[in-house]
Amino acid sequence: MPGEGRVASRGKLTEHEAATRAAEVSDVRYDLDLDLTVGERKFATSTVVRFHARSADVVVFLDFAGQVESVECNGRELGPDAQAGSRVRLDVRRGENTVRVVGSAAYSRTGEGLHRFCDPLDGQVYVHTKFEPFAAHQVFACFDQPDLKASVDLTVTAGAHWVVVANTDHTEPVSPAGEGRSRWRFARTPPLPPYLVAFAGGPFRAVRSSHSGVPLALYARGSLFENLTGEAPELFDVISRGLGFYCKLFDIPYPFTKYDHVFAPEYAFGGMEHPGCVTLNEQLLFRHRVTEESRRRRAEILLHEMAHMWFGDYVTMRWWDDLWLNESFATMMAVVAQAEATRYGEGWTAFAHHALPAARHADQLPTSHAIRVPTADTDAARSNLGPIVYLRGAAVLHELAERVGWESFVAGVRAYLRAYAWGNAGFADFVAELRKVSDEAVDQWVGEWLLRGGVNTVEVSRGADGDRVVQRPDPDVPPRHLNLRVAAFGDRSGNLVLQQRVRVSLSPRACASEAVLGSPDLLVPNDDAVSHVKVSLDLRSRRTALRSLSTLDEPRTRAVIWGALWDDVLDARLPARSYASAVLTHGWSESDGGVLEVLLARAVQAVQVYGDPLGRCRMLEVVAHQVREQLAGAAAGSDRQLVLVRTLVGVVGADDHGLLSEIVLGRFSSAEWEVDRDLRWRALLRLASTGGDIDGLLDVAMEADPGDGGRRNALMAQAARPTGAAKEEAWTRVLSEDFSLAERKAIMAGLRQPDQEAVLTRYADRYFRAVESLAGGTEPEFVLAFARALYPRFTTVEHGVLAGTDDLLSNELLPGNVVKVLCEERTELLIRQAARACDAAH
Repeated sequence: MPGEGRVASRGKLTEHEAATRAAEVSDVRYDLDLDLTVGERKFATSTVVRFHARSADVVVFLDFAGQVESVECNGRELGPDAQAGSRVRLDVRRGENTVRVVGSAAYSRTGEGLHRFCDPLDGQVYVHTKFEPFAAHQVFACFDQPDLKASVDLTVTAGAHWVVVANTDHTEPVSPAGEGRSRWRFARTPPLPPYLVAFAGGPFRAVRSSHSGVPLALYARGSLFENLTGEAPELFDVISRGLGFYCKLFDIPYPFTKYDHVFAPEYAFGGMEHPGCVTLNEQLLFRHRVTEESRRRRAEILLHEMAHMWFGDYVTMRWWDDLWLNESFATMMAVVAQAEATRYGEGWTAFAHHALPAARHADQLPTSHAIRVPTADTDAARSNLGPIVYLRGAAVLHELAERVGWESFVAGVRAYLRAYAWGNAGFADFVAELRKVSDEAVDQWVGEWLLRGGVNTVEVSRGADGDRVVQRPDPDVPPRHLNLRVAAFGDRSGNLVLQQRVRVSLSPRACASEAVLGSPDLLVPNDDAVSHVKVSLDLRSRRTALRSLSTLDEPRTRAVIWGALWDDVLDARLPARSYASAVLTHGWSESDGGVLEVLLARAVQAVQVYGDPLGRCRMLEVVAHQVREQLAGAAAGSDRQLVLVRTLVGVVGADDHGLLSEIVLGRFSSAEWEVDRDLRWRALLRLASTGGDIDGLLDVAMEADPGDGGRRNALMAQAARPTGAAKEEAWTRVLSEDFSLAERKAIMAGLRQPDQEAVLTRYADRYFRAVESLAGGTEPEFVLAFARALYPRFTTVEHGVLAGTDDLLSNELLPGNVVKVLCEERTELLIRQAARACDAAH
């Protein structure tokens, strides 16, 4: 066959190329025919593309990363030379054109493209797509850019016992396609960008419902059907209430014909907003006991993907520089919707605990950038999938809604959706609609918050004539217009009592508020967490907080203070042990199990990562002792008990190997404390990482959890052992193609452990050589995961690691995504060094 044996290389698309093509091409339609029965490594793909060309003077190409067998353009065979790399060059004519591309493409094991998975429990095969931002062309020939939306007629040939789920319903009864095969034809989609075209296939089982005439379905593989049926009532409740909320909020009915959710094995994201066919990570289909916080976060993901049905799917960005417009909005709306669509109430306090510290931290790394940034190509688009776009973007949009007023903000959103229905739009279009409904200085807000990076720090300046809130000077972050609520508390016999709340305005020219606050014991700028700023407590306020925080009866304000204290640890302003001690003193008063969980996790991280290594073991013993004391009073079966048990298992040392072994064996179960598969693996991982003998226990844990999740946990535990042989085996496995990316990530998570500096040091130089040799290869998703997960953060040669990083960064051939990871990891190592020095000095 023409082109046999040649597989196209992975490439990228530049913004200029996309804009040029979009100016030439319009009215795109795809007729896509896939055959998934031709083998275990490849599938057959045939695409008929119909489109209108403005002229015949511009080179037009299709994106396709598979192996071309034939290309026919307007009835003329183009031959094998039509494909160069991942592009198929076309000889177009003015007006209507019809192109047929026939070929084959490879299944993926990295979660991108068409991912193939074999269930170890029953040997059944499942596939699913994930195309964002630039992977649709790994499956079919297309114009792989968001502003060339197209209708899609999809036909899939699959195994006779398979179920295939796509953006639309199949149009007719499934027909046989020869022995052991079936043929699925799906209804034509509305206009979609290629990255939102989706399908999943395999012997899925389904649970069905409906909401206001919209069919709903949940799909999972057969071995998880019992878990699916158990979780379905709660899932359908959130989905139904969410649809009701958004339809009313946007004043636009749900735009698509059905709303399915597919739990996809080894899924690379938490979820993806494919219209009518949302894909979700199987970890959200709980197979062990979880806290209410885990359920709240799952609801948040469901509501995030649901918001995209309107904002991203119904109206789509033109290019990836407006990815923020999709993700910032969906993240914010998922928090807002919780009060209406879930039992968890308002979501911003939880967001302030979990998300805002990560947003602030990302804003202080050398790779910090504006929320909206020029995006030169699709590789750069991948770099934007991070906390600045998702979390910081949500924070500033939330503040904008507060500024302009919620009703005005919603009116602007509704006008935007109606104006660009089924089309593409950008941030200028969105801002233009907001200008029409608000007197707020929207353009000023855009310039300061969307187009400028960095986070401003606000603090209190104490003086004899009163206390002022000020923006701390920062040569890298110019001051912004801030409007902050400030709370003042007095310490009355060990209890913090609100004295007053005031609102202060800071402008770039006048960076200090008027002295109106008196001299209270605790001053908290931004106490409602509305503004995206970093709060630095003055010395008196910090001492008051460390002494009496648990007596402050303001959950949102406590979240701001906890966040400020954590920022102080990362800034080497507060010893790590002081933060851990504050959690062990005041954290127990937090009634929300999710808040307690994040505080305890940060306390342990403070000790293990940011604390003086000489005091690490003793502080972990203190943590373990106090957790045991709290466990004695925790209600059986409560979230609090579960959080405490998990924390205890994660901090006990070698003296408690017996306890860990008993948990793995399931002998510690009682009416008060139940051992499930999750707790077994946590205990086994801690046992392995602290040098315990796990050889006999590994089989026990695998027998209790024999599926793919158990396999990944076993790989992680084996890699966590602090021996040269175990690390060498793990290193070899990571670089082997015998494992999926999900399995390799598990191995890498086990390989790099704190307290194992001596055995990990030998891998520092090997890491740098490996990154250099892997960069630019055919698995960019693996390279990025490798660069992040195995950066030599825990060694005895930190100065050498920094020098090695600098040498590697001087390689101009490294992809930008890898450079970004290296810069961030280098900074994280410097942060760790400074924090440990601070802890040791106190």
